[in-house]
Amino acid sequence: MADDHGTSIERARQGRMTSEQIRRRMFDAALATTGTRGMTLGFPGLQMDDVIAAAGVSKSSVYRLWKSRDAFIGELLNEAAATFADQLSDDRALRTAIEIVASRPDLHATADGRRRLILELIRVVLEQNYYSTIDSAAWQSFLATSAALLADDGSESLRRVAETLRRGSDRFVEAMASFHEAMGRLLGFKLRDDFAGGFTLYAVLGSAIVEGLAVRHLSNPAVTDNFYLGPPTLTDEPTEWAPSAIGFLAIYDAFLVVDPDFDPRTIDAYLKELATATGADSVPPADA
Repeated sequence: MADDHGTSIERARQGRMTSEQIRRRMFDAALATTGTRGMTLGFPGLQMDDVIAAAGVSKSSVYRLWKSRDAFIGELLNEAAATFADQLSDDRALRTAIEIVASRPDLHATADGRRRLILELIRVVLEQNYYSTIDSAAWQSFLATSAALLADDGSESLRRVAETLRRGSDRFVEAMASFHEAMGRLLGFKLRDDFAGGFTLYAVLGSAIVEGLAVRHLSNPAVTDNFYLGPPTLTDEPTEWAPSAIGFLAIYDAFLVVDPDFDPRTIDAYLKELATATGADSVPPADA
């Protein structure tokens, strides 16, 4: 009797749910099944009854919103695209950069010293970005969702997915461009005067290298996950570089030059500004 009473109460609660609440519960329950392994195109293993049970909603309310599993998958695909696109950005890069630059104030005063720091940032951050990408369920899901566009049948659902992916990609590139522009300002490097693409194109090219290697990793990890001797950074000895970092180094060398008007005395203040913006721990003064 008590169980029947509890079931009646639960059904009454479900009856008071709005359509948006039901949608949210269903989307959250469905996406939770992909959170650790990434989405596969079309969610082939997704069972509606399992999602409904996990969402804690009634079957009748679900099928009032979606007439079929395919209709639900169509909306879920767009929701997945939005969710995973927002998860692509990784804020560790700026924290890592702050730590590296703050740790070597002896290199701040000269252009050669600051170039060594830039090389170390590229070597470390691009390696981080690559391994974060290949290990990320969000990126795997983003890739799978993007693959859906290859089967574009002109449907409204795929059009919405394409637009969602574009917005997510734009946000990611914007964040990456801001990071590299901040590093240039911090260490006294600027884009060449004859380069009209700005830091946005610079970021697009850099992210293409990381993502391209991540895709190649799926078929040939022996090449993409290997390390190669590259130029020295903080010491005079050659050091190991990941392919993603070597590829990005080529972009850096092609497009950035020393800013002749840079004042290295600004490094300490800007480091503190960046640390405050990211919530990072305080940094030592550049002249410590």
